[in-house]
Amino acid sequence: MNNVSDPKHTLPSRDAKCVKRRWKLTTIVEIRATDPLMSGVYALRREVFVLEQGVPEELEVDENDKLAVHLAALSDGHVIGTLRIVRHEHTAKIGRMAVSANSRKKGIGRELMEFAAAAASSAGAQEIILAAQFTAREFYGQLGYIQEGAIFDDAGISHVMMRKKLRR
Repeated sequence: MNNVSDPKHTLPSRDAKCVKRRWKLTTIVEIRATDPLMSGVYALRREVFVLEQGVPEELEVDENDKLAVHLAALSDGHVIGTLRIVRHEHTAKIGRMAVSANSRKKGIGRELMEFAAAAASSAGAQEIILAAQFTAREFYGQLGYIQEGAIFDDAGISHVMMRKKLRR
């Protein structure tokens, strides 16, 4: 039963953009900061960044959340993956990419990134940039992102900037 007062059980509208996976149906929806699903997005990000990785809670949510388009991967009505896209002229910046621990290594991160690239391209972006956690740089490299610059610290975690040109 769809209980609209509980965001983790809220189903996407018929206008939601979806991605079908070969082994299981996963729905990916674009949402804004005011969408009821954001409570599930924030809960997942807190679980991954604050509890698992030790990011200070006050750094996890920022002003970019209000400006961003957020993607939420849903399974059985639960947010199992997310990322955000912030536009800067012809560049889209992806950040806050997170997948729940029991949903990792199942292609959800790849689907989120591919969906984000298609959405950014459709919106007129010519490239995507992101600050990848150093341990995830190979994942992004497999998706066509190129490392740029030196390793830097963000919230106590080593990161590298990466860039991908989009085809039009």
